[in-house]
Amino acid sequence: MFESIGNDRLRSIRSSPNRVANSPTPPGMNELNSMNHKKSNPLYDIIRKAHEQNWCVTPYCTTCGSREYRNAIKELSGPLGGGLADALADIDLQEISLLPNWQDALLVAIMDLPISQQVDGVLEAWLPKMSDHVAFADLILYKIVHYMRKDNVMRNNWIERCIDIAINSRNFSLIESLLLVLRREAWNYRKLIAIAKEYSYSSAQMDRALRNSCKLRAMESV
Repeated sequence: MFESIGNDRLRSIRSSPNRVANSPTPPGMNELNSMNHKKSNPLYDIIRKAHEQNWCVTPYCTTCGSREYRNAIKELSGPLGGGLADALADIDLQEISLLPNWQDALLVAIMDLPISQQVDGVLEAWLPKMSDHVAFADLILYKIVHYMRKDNVMRNNWIERCIDIAINSRNFSLIESLLLVLRREAWNYRKLIAIAKEYSYSSAQMDRALRNSCKLRAMESV
């Protein structure tokens, strides 16, 4: 499903304040995490171990292929991927966002699911949870949903939900991601375009997204 995503296409989300980024874990946060876990999830344990053992969790790492981390994921996954799919579907979006290097670790885990329908099932499990987790919705939209087939039902459901969240939250990063994913199709969402245009008057970054993805100049009428 993800064979077409190379390093040139899977761009790193920029580390500006307007983009989702892997943030370092604040001092003492690991201890706080251990105290606050609501329930056990084997994927959390693997991500923590990866941090403690300094395992690479970089997607498409050309040096080591994230070998140690992916081996641990494979052991959890089992022969048909069911163990990993269940662990991913069961994650708490707030809890996982407190883990170190969670974004890269999560992406590798999703992309290592052996059956494309398992990806759809995981996204379906996350869909009702994502309203209060804009950064999570943005990450999955740009890094995973972006590269799914356009006729995939879950892809379209995720995009529609992200559009609702973006309009209500006016989140800069999510709006930009939607423009980059939808491209000319963004024209079908007038409220989204209107908010993007508001940002573009003072943001060259959003102006570029409108120009390059939607072929729309900031000063053009919506």
